[in-house]
Amino acid sequence: MLLSALIAVEAIAAPPAATYDETLYINLDSYGSATKSSVVKSYSLNSNTDITDYGTYGDIINMTDYTEAQTGENSVKFDFSKSASIPKRFYFEGKDPVLTSELPWNIDVSYKLNGVPAKAEELAGTSGLIEINIDAVPNENSSDYYKNNLLMEAACVVDVDDVLSVDAPGSQIVSVGSLKTIVFFALPGEEQHFTLSIGSDDFEFSGMIFMLQPATMSQ
Repeated sequence: MLLSALIAVEAIAAPPAATYDETLYINLDSYGSATKSSVVKSYSLNSNTDITDYGTYGDIINMTDYTEAQTGENSVKFDFSKSASIPKRFYFEGKDPVLTSELPWNIDVSYKLNGVPAKAEELAGTSGLIEINIDAVPNENSSDYYKNNLLMEAACVVDVDDVLSVDAPGSQIVSVGSLKTIVFFALPGEEQHFTLSIGSDDFEFSGMIFMLQPATMSQ
Protein backbone atom coordinates (compact mmCIF):
# COMPACT_ATOMS: atom_id res chain seq x y z
CA MET A 1 0.00 0.00 0.00
CA LEU A 2 2.90 2.33 0.69
CA LEU A 3 4.24 1.71 -2.81
CA SER A 4 0.84 2.48 -4.34
CA ALA A 5 0.64 5.74 -2.43
CA LEU A 6 4.06 6.84 -3.64
CA ILE A 7 3.15 6.09 -7.23
CA ALA A 8 -0.04 8.11 -6.93
CA VAL A 9 1.81 11.12 -5.53
CA GLU A 10 4.37 11.00 -8.33
CA ALA A 11 1.64 10.85 -10.95
CA ILE A 12 0.01 14.10 -9.88
CA ALA A 13 3.13 16.05 -8.86
CA ALA A 14 3.75 19.07 -11.11
CA PRO A 15 7.25 19.76 -12.50
CA PRO A 16 9.21 22.56 -10.87
CA ALA A 17 8.76 25.99 -12.40
CA ALA A 18 10.89 26.95 -15.38
CA THR A 19 13.81 29.22 -14.48
CA TYR A 20 15.62 31.77 -16.60
CA ASP A 21 18.41 34.30 -16.82
CA GLU A 22 18.61 37.26 -19.16
CA THR A 23 21.08 39.69 -20.68
CA LEU A 24 20.18 43.06 -22.19
CA TYR A 25 22.29 44.01 -25.22
CA ILE A 26 22.53 47.59 -26.47
CA ASN A 27 24.37 48.54 -29.63
CA LEU A 28 26.20 51.87 -29.64
CA ASP A 29 27.61 53.69 -32.62
CA SER A 30 31.23 54.90 -32.71
CA TYR A 31 30.29 58.01 -30.73
CA GLY A 32 28.37 56.28 -27.93
CA SER A 33 24.79 56.87 -29.09
CA ALA A 34 22.44 53.90 -28.70
CA THR A 35 21.18 52.50 -32.00
CA LYS A 36 19.16 49.43 -30.94
CA SER A 37 18.59 47.07 -28.03
CA SER A 38 17.46 43.50 -27.42
CA VAL A 39 17.19 41.08 -24.53
CA VAL A 40 18.18 37.41 -24.76
CA LYS A 41 16.45 35.10 -22.29
CA SER A 42 17.66 31.59 -21.50
CA TYR A 43 15.05 29.26 -19.97
CA SER A 44 15.64 25.92 -18.25
CA LEU A 45 12.28 24.24 -18.85
CA ASN A 46 12.61 21.70 -15.98
CA SER A 47 10.26 19.28 -17.82
CA ASN A 48 7.59 21.94 -18.44
CA THR A 49 5.96 21.85 -21.87
CA ASP A 50 5.37 25.60 -22.11
CA ILE A 51 6.65 28.90 -20.76
CA THR A 52 5.08 32.34 -20.42
CA ASP A 53 7.41 35.32 -20.33
CA TYR A 54 6.21 38.73 -19.18
CA GLY A 55 7.60 41.67 -21.09
CA THR A 56 6.95 43.97 -24.02
CA TYR A 57 9.05 43.46 -27.15
CA GLY A 58 9.09 44.74 -30.71
CA ASP A 59 10.06 41.55 -32.57
CA ILE A 60 10.49 38.11 -31.01
CA ILE A 61 13.04 35.63 -32.38
CA ASN A 62 13.05 31.96 -31.36
CA MET A 63 16.75 31.04 -31.17
CA THR A 64 16.23 27.33 -30.38
CA ASP A 65 13.58 25.67 -32.58
CA TYR A 66 10.56 26.47 -34.75
CA THR A 67 7.94 26.90 -32.01
CA GLU A 68 5.98 30.06 -32.73
CA ALA A 69 5.53 32.76 -30.13
CA GLN A 70 1.99 33.47 -28.90
CA THR A 71 1.90 37.12 -27.92
CA GLY A 72 -0.50 38.64 -25.40
CA GLU A 73 -0.71 41.91 -23.53
CA ASN A 74 2.79 42.38 -22.05
CA SER A 75 3.49 38.64 -22.39
CA VAL A 76 4.73 36.00 -24.81
CA LYS A 77 4.10 32.25 -24.59
CA PHE A 78 5.90 29.30 -26.19
CA ASP A 79 4.04 25.95 -26.19
CA PHE A 80 6.24 22.95 -26.94
CA SER A 81 3.59 20.26 -26.35
CA LYS A 82 3.21 19.58 -30.09
CA SER A 83 6.93 19.74 -30.88
CA ALA A 84 8.85 16.64 -31.94
CA SER A 85 11.10 17.14 -28.91
CA ILE A 86 10.90 19.47 -25.95
CA PRO A 87 14.17 21.39 -25.45
CA LYS A 88 15.88 21.20 -22.09
CA ARG A 89 17.06 24.77 -22.51
CA PHE A 90 15.29 27.38 -24.60
CA TYR A 91 16.55 30.75 -25.87
CA PHE A 92 14.68 33.62 -27.42
CA GLU A 93 15.48 37.22 -28.28
CA GLY A 94 13.14 40.16 -27.79
CA LYS A 95 13.94 43.29 -29.78
CA ASP A 96 13.83 46.82 -28.34
CA PRO A 97 12.57 45.94 -24.83
CA VAL A 98 13.60 49.19 -23.09
CA LEU A 99 14.12 52.86 -23.78
CA THR A 100 17.86 53.34 -23.93
CA SER A 101 17.32 56.88 -22.63
CA GLU A 102 16.65 55.29 -19.21
CA LEU A 103 20.17 53.86 -18.83
CA PRO A 104 22.18 55.08 -15.80
CA TRP A 105 24.95 56.71 -17.86
CA ASN A 106 25.10 58.81 -21.00
CA ILE A 107 28.13 57.75 -23.05
CA ASP A 108 29.97 60.17 -25.32
CA VAL A 109 33.04 59.05 -27.31
CA SER A 110 35.42 61.37 -29.16
CA TYR A 111 38.72 60.87 -30.98
CA LYS A 112 42.01 62.59 -31.68
CA LEU A 113 44.81 61.79 -34.11
CA ASN A 114 48.17 63.21 -33.01
CA GLY A 115 46.35 65.62 -30.69
CA VAL A 116 43.93 66.88 -33.37
CA PRO A 117 40.17 66.06 -33.15
CA ALA A 118 39.25 63.40 -35.70
CA LYS A 119 36.23 61.48 -36.93
CA ALA A 120 36.00 57.80 -36.06
CA GLU A 121 35.26 56.77 -39.64
CA GLU A 122 38.52 58.36 -40.82
CA LEU A 123 40.86 56.57 -38.41
CA ALA A 124 41.01 53.06 -39.87
CA GLY A 125 44.46 52.36 -41.31
CA THR A 126 45.98 55.66 -40.14
CA SER A 127 49.42 56.12 -38.59
CA GLY A 128 50.11 58.06 -35.43
CA LEU A 129 48.80 58.37 -31.88
CA ILE A 130 45.06 57.76 -31.67
CA GLU A 131 43.21 58.94 -28.56
CA ILE A 132 39.82 57.51 -27.66
CA ASN A 133 38.11 59.68 -25.05
CA ILE A 134 35.06 58.34 -23.23
CA ASP A 135 32.82 60.56 -21.11
CA ALA A 136 30.44 58.64 -18.83
CA VAL A 137 28.00 61.08 -17.24
CA PRO A 138 25.19 59.92 -14.89
CA ASN A 139 21.73 60.11 -16.47
CA GLU A 140 19.36 61.99 -14.17
CA ASN A 141 16.37 60.46 -15.99
CA SER A 142 17.39 56.93 -15.02
CA SER A 143 15.56 55.05 -12.27
CA ASP A 144 16.78 55.25 -8.68
CA TYR A 145 17.62 51.53 -8.74
CA TYR A 146 19.84 51.90 -11.81
CA LYS A 147 21.53 55.04 -10.49
CA ASN A 148 22.22 53.62 -7.03
CA ASN A 149 23.03 49.98 -7.76
CA LEU A 150 24.66 49.50 -11.16
CA LEU A 151 28.38 49.81 -11.72
CA MET A 152 30.01 50.02 -15.13
CA GLU A 153 33.02 48.35 -16.68
CA ALA A 154 34.35 49.67 -19.99
CA ALA A 155 36.67 47.08 -21.53
CA CYS A 156 38.65 46.37 -24.67
CA VAL A 157 41.40 44.03 -25.84
CA VAL A 158 44.56 45.24 -27.59
CA ASP A 159 47.21 43.01 -29.16
CA VAL A 160 50.52 44.73 -28.37
CA ASP A 161 52.20 42.88 -31.25
CA ASP A 162 49.99 44.89 -33.64
CA VAL A 163 50.52 48.36 -32.14
CA LEU A 164 53.44 50.64 -31.32
CA SER A 165 52.17 51.65 -27.87
CA VAL A 166 49.13 51.54 -25.61
CA ASP A 167 48.33 53.73 -22.61
CA ALA A 168 45.19 53.78 -20.45
CA PRO A 169 45.61 55.88 -17.26
CA GLY A 170 43.46 54.74 -14.36
CA SER A 171 42.54 51.38 -15.88
CA GLN A 172 43.18 47.82 -14.77
CA ILE A 173 45.26 45.91 -17.33
CA VAL A 174 45.51 42.12 -17.50
CA SER A 175 48.07 40.61 -19.89
CA VAL A 176 47.61 37.20 -21.51
CA GLY A 177 50.52 36.69 -23.86
CA SER A 178 50.50 39.59 -26.32
CA LEU A 179 46.88 40.47 -25.50
CA LYS A 180 46.14 43.19 -23.00
CA THR A 181 42.63 43.41 -21.54
CA ILE A 182 42.02 47.00 -20.46
CA VAL A 183 39.18 47.70 -18.03
CA PHE A 184 37.92 51.04 -16.70
CA PHE A 185 35.43 51.22 -13.81
CA ALA A 186 32.68 53.63 -12.75
CA LEU A 187 30.84 53.21 -9.44
CA PRO A 188 27.06 53.78 -9.16
CA GLY A 189 26.21 57.42 -9.83
CA GLU A 190 29.84 58.34 -10.53
CA GLU A 191 30.94 60.55 -13.42
CA GLN A 192 34.06 59.26 -15.15
CA HIS A 193 36.27 60.24 -18.07
CA PHE A 194 38.49 57.58 -19.66
CA THR A 195 41.29 57.95 -22.20
CA LEU A 196 42.79 55.12 -24.23
CA SER A 197 45.82 56.03 -26.37
CA ILE A 198 47.10 53.68 -29.06
CA GLY A 199 50.17 54.32 -31.20
CA SER A 200 49.92 52.57 -34.54
CA ASP A 201 51.23 52.58 -38.07
CA ASP A 202 48.05 50.87 -39.37
CA PHE A 203 45.24 51.53 -36.89
CA GLU A 204 42.42 49.11 -36.28
CA PHE A 205 40.25 48.68 -33.19
CA SER A 206 37.65 46.08 -32.20
CA GLY A 207 35.70 48.54 -30.06
CA MET A 208 34.72 49.00 -26.42
CA ILE A 209 32.32 46.81 -24.46
CA PHE A 210 30.37 48.49 -21.66
CA MET A 211 29.07 46.11 -18.99
CA LEU A 212 26.52 47.19 -16.39
CA GLN A 213 25.96 44.94 -13.39
CA PRO A 214 24.70 45.21 -9.78
CA ALA A 215 27.25 46.55 -7.32
CA THR A 216 26.14 43.73 -5.00
CA MET A 217 28.06 41.00 -6.78
CA SER A 218 25.95 38.19 -5.31
CA GLN A 219 23.13 39.42 -7.55
